[in-house]
Amino acid sequence: MIEIQIDRVLSECDKHLARMRYAAAKMSGFMPLNAESFQRLQEDEIASIDQYLFRFAKLQDAIGERLMVLFLEYLQEPNPKGKAFIDILNRLEQLGWLEDRSTWMELRKIRNSIAHQYEDEPEFAAEGLNTIFTKAPVLEGIYNHLKVLYGSELSTRSK
Repeated sequence: MIEIQIDRVLSECDKHLARMRYAAAKMSGFMPLNAESFQRLQEDEIASIDQYLFRFAKLQDAIGERLMVLFLEYLQEPNPKGKAFIDILNRLEQLGWLEDRSTWMELRKIRNSIAHQYEDEPEFAAEGLNTIFTKAPVLEGIYNHLKVLYGSELSTRSK
């Protein structure tokens, strides 16, 4: 049943979000960064950043690659698994499940740019980490918005 698949992905997303919040709490003592402070990071601080980036990426992947597709299946949209990702975003936006697809694309771009080279260039790394750190509430907001709409849809259908 599609609801079981959705519940599994929601549970996974909740775990990623909880661990991301935990890492963010540890990072709050040394954020924001600049090139100099980035180069002085201690091993435990780097570990918190690594966890944060990993969980940010995993949360975004779970939402974008699985949850959004499952929601379209749940809404009985035709062939959601066969759609290009931009078409999935467009359809969710049309349905009101996603407020602005460009916000999602911006988050993806930021995440991809920092994920591949965050330790190589201290100035770029500090700027990217600061951006991801401040944009995390946006990702969380998108996720919570999707969860609320799904919950509303579930309760409407069960009546």
